[in-house]
Amino acid sequence: MVLQGSGNLNPDTPECSPREGDPACLGSLVAIPPPSSEGGCDGLGSCRLHVLMPEELATPEEVQDVPSGQQQQMEFKQLLKHAGEINKQNPSRTRTLMDRLSLVENRVLSMSSSLQKLQEEGRVNLNRLEEQLNSLTALLLGILSGCKLPCSDSVLKTSILDLGKDHKAEETPALLVEPSEKSEHTYPRDCAEIHKQGIQDSGIYTIQPIPLRQPFEAYCDMVTDGGGWTVIQRRQDGAVDFNCTWQEYRQGFGSLQGEHWLGNEHLHSLTRLGQHILRIELEDWHGVKRHAIYRKFKVASEANKYRLTAREYQGSAGNALSYSRNYNHDHKCFTTWDSDNDNYPMGNCGTYYGAGWWFDSCLAANLNGKYHRGRYSGVTSGIYWGTWYILIDKRTNQKYSFKKVEMKTRPLSF
Repeated sequence: MVLQGSGNLNPDTPECSPREGDPACLGSLVAIPPPSSEGGCDGLGSCRLHVLMPEELATPEEVQDVPSGQQQQMEFKQLLKHAGEINKQNPSRTRTLMDRLSLVENRVLSMSSSLQKLQEEGRVNLNRLEEQLNSLTALLLGILSGCKLPCSDSVLKTSILDLGKDHKAEETPALLVEPSEKSEHTYPRDCAEIHKQGIQDSGIYTIQPIPLRQPFEAYCDMVTDGGGWTVIQRRQDGAVDFNCTWQEYRQGFGSLQGEHWLGNEHLHSLTRLGQHILRIELEDWHGVKRHAIYRKFKVASEANKYRLTAREYQGSAGNALSYSRNYNHDHKCFTTWDSDNDNYPMGNCGTYYGAGWWFDSCLAANLNGKYHRGRYSGVTSGIYWGTWYILIDKRTNQKYSFKKVEMKTRPLSF
């Protein structure tokens, strides 16, 4: 964690704040002890230690012959007189003593400066150690989960911890992971970054969109439209039921090789920074394929109900996500049967259509609907894209569901 300090120091007195360079205000910017009533110190740096010279004790007879009040006054006068006589008789001794005091003060200031420097170096070393421990933790997580990619060069650099001259390296083996100079990512951010490393084979890879967060696996499409796509949803055979709970949609479900939902939390981490593209690919039961691209794609955090942003449409499938004013999925929150966040006032669209989706009131698109093999009857609960050619046969009242669907994303700057 990096702590940001304030740019300027402000004195306690408001009249000094607009003119901090004024010498009259500099005293309020530093902590100085209050002036002593006995010392007569006239400011920071001009005070010296006040030395009382040794007293010459009075004899018992003198104390007995003088009243107590007069005795104290005489002792004080004798002390001043005695001190003055010593100074007159041996001025070199006084100068030597003051020189020694000045030397002591200088050494105290030097030691104070050295202490501050050591404290600052300690903080720097502590921050460096924290970064190394974070990198080591990420590496261990990767080892436990199984690396799908060669780790980055910065992670592979290892050495033996130096535990002192009395310990041999063979007796104390340990890994010291150096943090990356460019970033704190242990794994690539997404499939686009993997593609830029020269890997062009589609498959399952480990990615880490947010530094120091736990990495996760995703399927990477390295072929379609230049590759670098992180697949976030796939429907192909009906093997997975998509009528799931909020928590299941949050963390993801299914098989990355087959039907799956990557997880709303992962969608948020992939799209939280920068600009991203959403690509939707549809295939019907006659082998016809079309696609829809949204050049502005983002999924908000769970606190904002994973609200969808899908704008700037391009493609051949039609813009079903912004079909009309009452059926506009853009800027809508995610809804499941156990978490109603849609705009339908009479009930829960997720319950009615049996899916988790960014419902309005209720839908012009639902790619997480029930997997029907072609035609079906009843509620429009299938995989639906309202701008495709005729999806409802008015003569038989039969609906039509898709055979294959994939949703994938990559950075706009790819």
